[in-house]
Amino acid sequence: MAQPMGPRYDAYAKRLDTPMAVMAMVFLVVWSSRIIFTESLPSQVKATMLSVQGIIWLVFLADIIIRTVISEKSWKFLWTHPLDVVAVIIPAARPLKVLSAFTQGAAFASAKGRLKTMQAVVLSVVLLLWIGSVAVLSAERNVTESAINTFGDALWWAFVTVTTVGYGDFSPVSVEGRIVAVLMMLVGIALIGVVTASVAAWFVQLTSGSDDEAGEAREVGRHEELQDQVAALEAKIDALLENQRRER
Repeated sequence: MAQPMGPRYDAYAKRLDTPMAVMAMVFLVVWSSRIIFTESLPSQVKATMLSVQGIIWLVFLADIIIRTVISEKSWKFLWTHPLDVVAVIIPAARPLKVLSAFTQGAAFASAKGRLKTMQAVVLSVVLLLWIGSVAVLSAERNVTESAINTFGDALWWAFVTVTTVGYGDFSPVSVEGRIVAVLMMLVGIALIGVVTASVAAWFVQLTSGSDDEAGEAREVGRHEELQDQVAALEAKIDALLENQRRER
């Protein structure tokens, strides 16, 4: 369950989360287009794209500074919100915040929650594959020994890497490419682990659902019984006070 950040933070997030997500998608499109179509783009267009990326990066940097300042957790905010920190380093990764659906304790408790979680899974995988493909293509395209020279090659490599299949037909040879590979493996394994844990928690909840319902019913019964007792005591006190007034 997400921890409260304070009313100022909540108001800020409610107002700016959607615009920041839109800016992240713009960054993703501009960044991807500049790398995938780099050979066919005029130099002036490339320069404009770099300027757009720089402006968006500055906006994200200002955003996380503001969030850190107004959060009740202060600088601990950076440790508890790693995706926001990653979004400053790689703004295109900000849409991965849909993974926060897994942090909600009742994510699988209802049909709507399960649907939302499955949508988060699909979107996260698609974004992860896309970002990893573009990143490794940028690192490997100009390396002579590399076999990853097209976006199709990069997408295939990203798919077999995230799924931990690792056929070995394509592999990065540059330092930057291998760093991307390590991050893809770690995030892929983490994503699979989170999904597995969420589904397991759902099954545990289903198997213990009857006990939970019985316990909740008992709690409701005790609460109502206490309310009746309090009401009876209040009635007795009112009667005593009324008798005292009459005696006077």
